[in-house]
Parts: sequence; structure tokens; C-alpha cells
Amino acid sequence: MGSIVEPYWDSKLPIYEITLSKIQKEGIDCLLIDVDGTLINRKSTRIPKAVKDWIFESKKFFSLYLISNNPSEKRISKIAKDLEIRYKFNALKPRKKVTLEVINELKCDSKNIAIIGDRIFTDIVVGNRCNIKTILVKRLGQDGLPIKLNLTLFMENLITFFIK
Repeated sequence: MGSIVEPYWDSKLPIYEITLSKIQKEGIDCLLIDVDGTLINRKSTRIPKAVKDWIFESKKFFSLYLISNNPSEKRISKIAKDLEIRYKFNALKPRKKVTLEVINELKCDSKNIAIIGDRIFTDIVVGNRCNIKTILVKRLGQDGLPIKLNLTLFMENLITFFIK
């Protein structure tokens, strides 16, 4: 593993375009999935059909767990209920505590776990700190499509360039 800010795999895709066979080939059995930006736009409450389809297909191959920094249990529990997935809200990523709790709850070897998210300084850093694989995806807009210009990711990449 390289730098703490380096993803194991920068997919350059929205989550729903990642092929499940590619994830399986990486030896992954369990997926921790960020919510806001990764599955759904931060300002939206509607889960895009492509995301729902990807999640329900993923359940056939992987144990899934939502892990969100969002402090609203109401929001995250509704999304988790719609997707029929266990969840943690207010995870305080990149702090490790909640992520390690989820890893222990999954009873999955850490070498077979990956976290999927749209942010380097939260999702990727916590995954690297917990010694699990990290998958960076494109952030989703309100229309459920990947946003064209992700200023947050641009700034995170710029900062990581200088701290590597």
C-alpha cells in the first residue's frame, strides 16, 4: 500500500458502472459503502434506479453495509431500509472507530473487505487506516448521473499531490 490518501482502486466510474466480476476478482467478499455522493446525491432522497439495481445485484455476491458520515439517522435509515442493508450513520470518517465496529460485525477477513466512496479524505483515508481495500468512485449529481466537475475531489487531489 502507498500513501494513506491513495485509493487501492480509482475506478473513475460511478458505483453502478463497476462490474461485480471485477470486484470479485479482487478477492472482495464484503463491501462498506458510503451513502452521500456515492449512492445518492446529498440533496436528494430518491435513490437512482441504476444504483438500486446495482445494490440488489451486489447482494447476490457480497455482504453489504452502509457507512455514512451523515448525522441524520432518519435520512440514512430510510435509504438503508429502501436498499435492505444494515447501516451506521454519523461514522466520523476518517476516524476508525465506527468503521472497525462494522468490520468486526461483518466477521469477514479484512483482506476481503473494501470500502467504496467518493471522497479521498474520508472514505479512502479511513479504509487505508483500517487496512482494507479502497475503491474511489465518481460522485453522483441530483439526476443520478456522475457530476462532470467534482470540486471537492479536485481540491483533495491537489492537496494529496503536495503531501505524497
